Amino acid sequence: MPMWGKDKTAEERRIAICIFDDVAEQCREAALKYYDTYLPFLLEACNDENPDVRQAAVYGLGVCAEYGGSVFKPLVGEALSRLNVVIGQPNALQPDNVMAYDNAVSALGKICHFHRDNIDSAQVVPAWLSYLPIKGDLIEAKVVHEQLCSMVERSDRELLGPNNQYLPKIVSVFAEVLCAGKDLATEQTASRMINLLRQLQQTLPPATLTSMWSSLQPQQQLALQSILSS
Repeated sequence: MPMWGKDKTAEERRIAICIFDDVAEQCREAALKYYDTYLPFLLEACNDENPDVRQAAVYGLGVCAEYGGSVFKPLVGEALSRLNVVIGQPNALQPDNVMAYDNAVSALGKICHFHRDNIDSAQVVPAWLSYLPIKGDLIEAKVVHEQLCSMVERSDRELLGPNNQYLPKIVSVFAEVLCAGKDLATEQTASRMINLLRQLQQTLPPATLTSMWSSLQPQQQLALQSILSS
């Protein structure tokens, strides 16, 4: 607790948050009794001026969203608004801030997954999709892009949108991830993406496919064509 103090250095505050994050992640149910004490700090730290402190805080929100269950539920709305501030900063994608941004996007995805009933999913899920792919934190990138894959595989209604309107965005995310080699997805996730793209090729009307391809950058079109034909 003393390490959260305003008189402490950013590094001390970051370490204190990381300790709680680790306890929440490793101890899961046994850690729930600490949530009441620590979550207010975590939410406040999302606004910290230090990007490393922000990153640790938004990562912690993702952990609590995943393992906190009903204890986290009352704070979902507050967590969403804190994450939106981190994601929406004008310089969020600058090198100093991109790790906090990527972890906030990952935490948002966990709220979409574990607290779907407590959010306006028709708005929040497409917003999450619009922030993909993430490319700074390569560990979180693999987690997030695997989640995207799973949601497409089960034809998530909010993700695909009315009349599949978000499919072109999903395909462009797949293209970017696959074109990045092994950086942004595990081999398993990449091969799932390729299978999904092949399914789309077989099931979508030719006109839809053509317009979807044309929304990709030329080098992505070429890369995907060679991946799908191999």
